[in-house]
Amino acid sequence: MNTDYRSRWDAIGIVASFACAIHCVLLPLIFTTLTLFGVEFLENVYLETLTILVSMCAGSWALFRGFKHHHNRTLIIIFFTGLTLMITGNLLSFHFAEIICKLAGSTLIIIAHLKNVRECRHE
Repeated sequence: MNTDYRSRWDAIGIVASFACAIHCVLLPLIFTTLTLFGVEFLENVYLETLTILVSMCAGSWALFRGFKHHHNRTLIIIFFTGLTLMITGNLLSFHFAEIICKLAGSTLIIIAHLKNVRECRHE
């Protein structure tokens, strides 16, 4: 598998995680304005679940493919810690804790992908 192909999957994982982070940060800020216009799709459990599933699938694929070459278990641990934080954030009822968990999780997933890209290019 060439590095460019793996990098694309890492890019998809980064974008999905970044979208989740933006969603978590911007939602409280713009939610009240959007509801005035009848836009409520951002506060949707299915959208959040889809974002996490895309992050999980793309991230797992990219990181496990990269792992076959660089054998860096730390990246897998960082990725799954981030994914666990994102999922935990969805289960919390305290809004501030939810945001912190999701932002921390997204950040860890992005870090894992960026390090995976770097590790794959060093071969």
